[in-house]
Amino acid sequence: MEKREEKIAVLFDGYCFLCSGFAQWLHKRAGENLKFIPMQSDKGREILQRHGYSGDMTEEVVVETGQKEIESGAPAILTLLKQAGRRGRILSRLIGIFPSSWIKAGYRVVANNRYRWFGKRDSCAVIQD
Repeated sequence: MEKREEKIAVLFDGYCFLCSGFAQWLHKRAGENLKFIPMQSDKGREILQRHGYSGDMTEEVVVETGQKEIESGAPAILTLLKQAGRRGRILSRLIGIFPSSWIKAGYRVVANNRYRWFGKRDSCAVIQD
């Protein structure tokens, strides 16, 4: 019997319109490979704490692979884009043209301003499989 690879867990800020919108976009393009977990959920906090993150961390997207390896921030976004079909892979390559320090700085600017620029929900978004 063939061993089935576990889905990649995507932990996102369920209150952030940008974050939940990106998660919904990914779900449409790569939902079969990913499971979406709001960071604010019990499961989200459990995964974060297992990897040494604060249970209330919402500053950046976090990805946990089937091998329980973790990525966060800009590298996590690039990993997710590679899962999102042809358009996602192209976008990942285009972003990858820039130096890593620029990508991380750009990510940090957006992450630090996401509520001001895109808004914040009153309740936590949940994405159904």
